[in-house]
Amino acid sequence: MIEQVAKNIYMFPVPLPGSPLKVLNCFVIKGDKKHLMIDVGFNTQVGYDAITSAFAELGISLADTDIFLTHLHADHTGLIEVLKHECGDVYIGELDSLHVNSNPEDVYWEEYMQKQSLMGFPKGEYLPYTEHPAYTGGVLSTTDFIFVTNGMKFPYGGYNFEAVDLKGHTPGQKGLFDKESGVFICGDHILNKISPNINLWDFKADYLGIFLKNLKKIKDMNVKTVLCGHRALVPDVNERIDELLAHHDRRLAHCLEILSSGKSTVYEVSNEVEWDYGGGHFRDFPNQQKWFASSEVFAHLEHLRRLGKVDLKIDHPTFHYSVKA
Repeated sequence: MIEQVAKNIYMFPVPLPGSPLKVLNCFVIKGDKKHLMIDVGFNTQVGYDAITSAFAELGISLADTDIFLTHLHADHTGLIEVLKHECGDVYIGELDSLHVNSNPEDVYWEEYMQKQSLMGFPKGEYLPYTEHPAYTGGVLSTTDFIFVTNGMKFPYGGYNFEAVDLKGHTPGQKGLFDKESGVFICGDHILNKISPNINLWDFKADYLGIFLKNLKKIKDMNVKTVLCGHRALVPDVNERIDELLAHHDRRLAHCLEILSSGKSTVYEVSNEVEWDYGGGHFRDFPNQQKWFASSEVFAHLEHLRRLGKVDLKIDHPTFHYSVKA
């Protein structure tokens, strides 16, 4: 189950029960005395067993291992609830740490899930936060994180990794890049076969615009090996970046077409978008996946609004978009 993907870097799957992603690609950079693990999976026993089994096979201990969390999502951070008592230092970007440490707070979730009313969801299709995978698979207490800053050095296993700003998929996602080897650990910034979900976290920033900008900059980094958080590894990073950019161009154009047809709410637009999941029909998605899909459409519509291509009218509490005349 363990695969060596670069010198002193090993990858193994951590199961993600209930997730269509199925597994997390967990990476360990093995050093002489100190090691670094990237991301940890949901807060589950099966995830813990997968990690401890892999560590036993690699002949290393958690006590000698620091942990780098690329971003806030529970399928990357949840198990830190247990591992923080057994490992060394735990690193994450400050913005994402705020969300992780807010996971145990009901008020955080109650406010966050109010977006369903903004998106125009029918009451019968609301996703209770107690059924959100980030809530069910996330941490139960806060963690004393060390905050990752851009350019911060991580010398492990003969590498000299630097932290890279990859926000967009989350407000503060971070990656690691070693200039000499060209090894790039990118979390969910670039994925093979599937597109990273771009959520509308709040109205403080254009998260899709930020994601696209941070995607394009990777082309100038001379990346040779991409280690991503899910699915098969990416063989050609520039080709995959072009595919993702083209995907979002098509999605933005399609959203404009749907708005031109008279649909106006996020929910209505989501119902018309073409999806590569569950047969492609939004109406047939389970409520969990409707949440993720519509949140991405919300981010696209807000990006179009910031570009001056659509207008917004709020019929409290629901947002209504229209193509700018």
